[in-house]
Amino acid sequence: MATAKRINEPLALSPLAGLGAVILTGILWGTIGVVTGQLKAAFPGVDGGPSTLSSLVLVVVRLGITAPAAAITARILLGRGAFRLPGRVLALGLGLGLVQAFFQYAYVEAVTYAGVGIATAIELCLAPVLVATLSAIILRERPDRLIIGAIIFAAVGTIVLATSGAATANAETFQLGIVWSLACMVGYASYIVLVRHLAAGIHPLELVALASAGGFAILTFWSTVVGVKLPELSGKDLLIPGLQFAYLALIATCLAYALFVSGVRATSATTGSLG
Repeated sequence: MATAKRINEPLALSPLAGLGAVILTGILWGTIGVVTGQLKAAFPGVDGGPSTLSSLVLVVVRLGITAPAAAITARILLGRGAFRLPGRVLALGLGLGLVQAFFQYAYVEAVTYAGVGIATAIELCLAPVLVATLSAIILRERPDRLIIGAIIFAAVGTIVLATSGAATANAETFQLGIVWSLACMVGYASYIVLVRHLAAGIHPLELVALASAGGFAILTFWSTVVGVKLPELSGKDLLIPGLQFAYLALIATCLAYALFVSGVRATSATTGSLG
């Protein structure tokens, strides 16, 4: 029986185009914190308390939309060849969802407690340091002087932002936000290195679909274990929140992650982390 033809390099980019894809990804990801804050504000708590839309529910819904959207698009583009992958690659792709789910949840918590600016700065500016280290050890990728310089300036900028933010924030919640931001950074850096390792021979949308499905399954299971409650929806105008969820899932996740995988494949893990 003949195997359906696959497209192994669907978005074969030059290094420059790959860098452009990574930069565009960073722009799209930069909107996630703002939209997340708006979504949480749309479901306010009683007497000004925490939002009834928990971070866990928010990420579960986001991944629950992303996974089928990426899978359907991959099936349209690849035809019957979609997901005709070795069992090991399928398992690793689903396992990648654990890392993705963790750092997405950590980011939402970081935004909640430390604010969008600090959470984003720590995630995107400190991650290159860890990625460069892991890449040198695992992938044998050596960053050049330009990349090393960018990493140093990013780290210094993060320290400045975190220090200035601490002066105006609630000390208790800000410190918790910093912890979640650092956890998000570790998860994000690990995700980048794993994507670089898995990127060859798999369509970006296949990887996005597998990782999102794995993350959705894990977080859904955890939600049932801890008994997470859904926000009250009766009497709510859900048009705007629905569009915001669609944006997070389809644009800031499905499209952005596909661009990111293509960009990292064309450049390096460390370059990808600078997006």
